[in-house]
Amino acid sequence: MKEKTILGFIELLENIKESGLTIPGYCEENNMYPQTVYNKWSDFYKNHQDHPRFQEVVDLYNEVRGHGKVSEETVESENFTEVKYERDEEGHILYYSYKIYRKNKAPLVGKFSRDEMNIVYRLYSYYGASLTQREVSRYFPELSLVDFKRILSAMNIYKASAPFAPHIIEEKSTDDLREMQLREKENDFLKKIEEDRIRNNEKLLKKVAAENYDLKKQLDEVKNLQFKLIDCPSIEFTGKISNPVNKFINVYLADMHIGASMASGTLYSENVNYGYEEAHRRLENLLQDLAGLGTFDKINICLMGDMLDSCGPTNKTARLDHTLPENMDGYEQANAYITLIHKFVYALSKMSICNKIALYSVRCGNHTGVIEYVATRALFAEIGGSNIKTTLFNTFFGSFKEGNHTFVLTHGKDDKFMKKGLPLTLDDKNKVMIYEWLEDNNITGDSIHIIKGDLHSSNYSSCKKFDYRNVLSLFGASDYSAFNFSRNSYGVSYDLCIGDNIVRGEFQNM
Repeated sequence: MKEKTILGFIELLENIKESGLTIPGYCEENNMYPQTVYNKWSDFYKNHQDHPRFQEVVDLYNEVRGHGKVSEETVESENFTEVKYERDEEGHILYYSYKIYRKNKAPLVGKFSRDEMNIVYRLYSYYGASLTQREVSRYFPELSLVDFKRILSAMNIYKASAPFAPHIIEEKSTDDLREMQLREKENDFLKKIEEDRIRNNEKLLKKVAAENYDLKKQLDEVKNLQFKLIDCPSIEFTGKISNPVNKFINVYLADMHIGASMASGTLYSENVNYGYEEAHRRLENLLQDLAGLGTFDKINICLMGDMLDSCGPTNKTARLDHTLPENMDGYEQANAYITLIHKFVYALSKMSICNKIALYSVRCGNHTGVIEYVATRALFAEIGGSNIKTTLFNTFFGSFKEGNHTFVLTHGKDDKFMKKGLPLTLDDKNKVMIYEWLEDNNITGDSIHIIKGDLHSSNYSSCKKFDYRNVLSLFGASDYSAFNFSRNSYGVSYDLCIGDNIVRGEFQNM
């Protein structure tokens, strides 16, 4: 407030004092709103305590708000009140009584005990809990909100009032009041912490309940999951290549995301129609690309995780924290994945380009969790007995040896614990983790290769004991990835062993 405004406010209080009216009565006679006086008082009290006339204004305001005289017009209105402080013989306030005349209604009559009045001041005052009139009125269920507001106005209880009832102020020293205020603030603070804790627990319970519901749906999905291969004859493989050109090749089928759906209007169109038929077309092209590399003693097909897009009926990732756009339900995704890989292996077995075929699969990916694990077990059970070796790893890292080389396969992010997956480029933190895992599993040598998926990108780095490779995704980039990160080629990465040398390659945009 400017000095001129403060002086005008003081003059207004002096005029109210001289009139002998209450603030509402004076405002009614002078065509003013009482709230204007209260707002000016609140502004002055909060922001001008260093003003030289501060105490004078406080005393004047307290005197004005204690007036009980009203104008004749006010008596005829619904604002006429009688408020009394009932005292004992020693002058101590026993209780507060009120009689409020209401237009065309019986007077509102009642009383507040000392404790009740102190509750009102402590909860309503700006310097107390600063609750609203509605919130405070809930402590007095026998009073309607309208009547409670009438009582506050009649007793001149406003936001700018002290946080203590008049009897507390009369009976306590300034130091006592200060100590009480500190204790009240502490109690309010602790109560707020408890309320926040309860509120957070309720949120957590709701979240856990939702997750529990989703998990039950997943379990039902797994229990009822039935696999039906589409036009897949039994595989009978016997390799008959007498002089293969290459020792072996590892083919890394990663992040197929069967069931993923692309939104219309996305940046790039290559995955808009991605589904069973498109994935089948890409795998057929992969067969032709493999034949173009020559013949092999052995082909290792490595399934690198996230072969399905979601973990079941919820259309979410395995951690249930991310909803995915889908064009297949959980049954369709599982059966499409099994059928696609079975057909791919069957066609490969008929091409006469290798002597041996082996399938290795990581445990699962962060998208599909247990559903993918169960689907892969079903796939390997179907292929079993066909002279094709199958291995499904039960741990985050799984390894196999081929010649002098050791290949360690992982999706790159698990379905439960990892906050972040293994990075695109090897860093010191993950280097130490891999070193420790290799030591615990007695994996040694100079030709150790860490192969991972998850990031749908191709990248290679190396350190003293091993090299580290990210492989391409057969699916490629989702619209989320394209808009937020970059456009990635879809394709299949491979490691080709010629003699004792490893040649790393890729089939892109097949």
